Amino acid sequence: MLNRVPVRTNNSAFIVMSADEDTITGFLLAGVGNVDLRRKTKYMIVNSNISVKQIGDAFIEFTTREDIAIPLISQYIKRLIPRRKRTMLYY
Repeated sequence: MLNRVPVRTNNSAFIVMSADEDTITGFLLAGVGNVDLRRKTKYMIVNSNISVKQIGDAFIEFTTREDIAIPLISQYIKRLIPRRKRTMLYY
């Protein structure tokens, strides 16, 4: 434990999440998720007040950012993202 290499923060990558409130709460309690200096969160709580367009736009933002290593999206939310937004990332 004493010989641990410190993690460099300028090259660190984050996990982002799009899920329901209970799933996000569980991950936040486990220590995953943060808020940056601009008060932007690394998660999106999807509930009945969120439109499909907002979910798709968040998906595009999360998957194109350089500081994001793993976008974690629950299966239910994935089904709400329009297919064209999911496939445009591969072309």
